[in-house]
Amino acid sequence: LPGYKGKTLVQLRKSLSPERSVIEVEPALESRVTAGRGTLLKIPVNAFADERGRPVAQRVRLTITEVIDPLDFVGAGVDLTYVNDAGKLEFFQSAGMFKIDAETLAGQRVELARNQKIGVEFPNIQPGDEFWVYRHNKDKQWKLHGHNQSFNNEGGFRVGTRIYQIDALNTWYNFDKPLPEATCVKGLVKRKDGKPVSAFAVYSVGISYKGAFSRHVSGEAAFKVNAHKAADARFLVFDNTGAVGITPVVRTSDKTGFDQAEEGPKNFCQSIGVIEIAPVPADILSHRTKLSNFLGLPVSEFQVDYQAKPEAKR
Repeated sequence: LPGYKGKTLVQLRKSLSPERSVIEVEPALESRVTAGRGTLLKIPVNAFADERGRPVAQRVRLTITEVIDPLDFVGAGVDLTYVNDAGKLEFFQSAGMFKIDAETLAGQRVELARNQKIGVEFPNIQPGDEFWVYRHNKDKQWKLHGHNQSFNNEGGFRVGTRIYQIDALNTWYNFDKPLPEATCVKGLVKRKDGKPVSAFAVYSVGISYKGAFSRHVSGEAAFKVNAHKAADARFLVFDNTGAVGITPVVRTSDKTGFDQAEEGPKNFCQSIGVIEIAPVPADILSHRTKLSNFLGLPVSEFQVDYQAKPEAKR
């Protein structure tokens, strides 16, 4: 909710934020570190350089952001549309995202040194070999980066990993399959206390798939938002006071639509009626797990089976 202010919104932003693990490493040593949700990094010796390409000798602080659960995709605030090489807009279904930010302990930005790569094992939360790796470029546009090896688990609470090597820091990586079409969903937002709705964000949150699409609306109660076709999703609203509402699971239409185009025979938009929003108790709003449970959006619990046993987290 960019530009929205107030203590309630600050609490909400914090609760929505994906898990971030802060880990320090010594550049002169080979390192194997594991983030909070299970992402394993294999860092070679002398992997880091400053923005001018000079080797970094002092300790480096890594901030690893992992996007795995439905609320992670909401809180990450990362657009999941993609313009392919033919200039056509496509819509991602994700198998998870991650970002590794790096700086010295003095706060100096750190990059990967020339010809250096970091090995990554990411929890394989959405099995399938159809997911490719996309990376944000400097303009925060997704670009195809490569393919990954996918290792499955034996079921239960154990997951395998997606193995990849990254060649840049301070940017998003996304395991995704782009789909050429989406559908449009529309509705109205109403406050339970009867007050007018002035500004809000609406999200289509995947239930049968991973990912979320969003729109910000001001000055009216009506909205349109994209969602994947013929899929299960829930529609989540936050207004600029921190009032919250969410639909039950909605089966989306198999008809093609786009939320920014005019409705018509070739651009369908499915109506889901009214989403009622209301304030959320502070103890729920300020606690990520309680908020996720309150909204009925699952938090995954799993153990990761790595291809090579990781060392203890630093």
